[in-house]
Amino acid sequence: MALFLPWEAPLKPCTFLSRRNRFLVETDRGPLHLPNSGRMAELLRPGAPCLYLPRPTPRTLGRLVLVQSQGVWVGVDAHRAGRLLELLLQEGWFGPLEALRKEVLILGERLDFLVRFEGSAAPGFAPEDLDRIFEAKNCNRLEGTLALFPDAPTQRGARHLRLLARFGPLGYAVWFVQHPLAQAFALDPQDKALYQAAKAAKKAGVNLLAFLVEPSPAGLRILGPLPFLD
Repeated sequence: MALFLPWEAPLKPCTFLSRRNRFLVETDRGPLHLPNSGRMAELLRPGAPCLYLPRPTPRTLGRLVLVQSQGVWVGVDAHRAGRLLELLLQEGWFGPLEALRKEVLILGERLDFLVRFEGSAAPGFAPEDLDRIFEAKNCNRLEGTLALFPDAPTQRGARHLRLLARFGPLGYAVWFVQHPLAQAFALDPQDKALYQAAKAAKKAGVNLLAFLVEPSPAGLRILGPLPFLD
């Protein structure tokens, strides 16, 4: 498989110092935007080597995207999940692509992709029954070799799963684990709302999937599916 998503520009090194708030960190190079609301206590430790994507703003030098932990690079940019899912879709992982719409508003919630694959509707079904709804999620939390989601309670994630459950097999929730040491993926039952929403979604036929990603200074490589444990 090994699909590859390169960075838009060469990354620069820095050292993590502290976290000012959910989306802002301090490094030895200056302040950086952190595109991730998770706790990441095991990753964001003072002195941890990091890499950032230069993108100067009035408040920051760019985006923190990689943190070194246990001798490997771990991706912390949660927004990359949508780009990784788009790459899978464009490369035909789920089937020959006919059309794709991004950031689609469905029943009051904004989901990542509305997708139509090539083919014709079965007898008795309208053409729109070929449409599929995809939502991408990011994970970089690791306990042992098990990737766990979420890293912090996520009401939004539970809402998305409840919405996908209304569409049954037409719905897809896809997690991208940006930690190359992960060997399997699971949802943390401590987040009861999310866990129950996922159980209901699975019962309704929603496709719950996880993929392993290997981050590097060059980009993000999708290595393939991860076992999804109940």
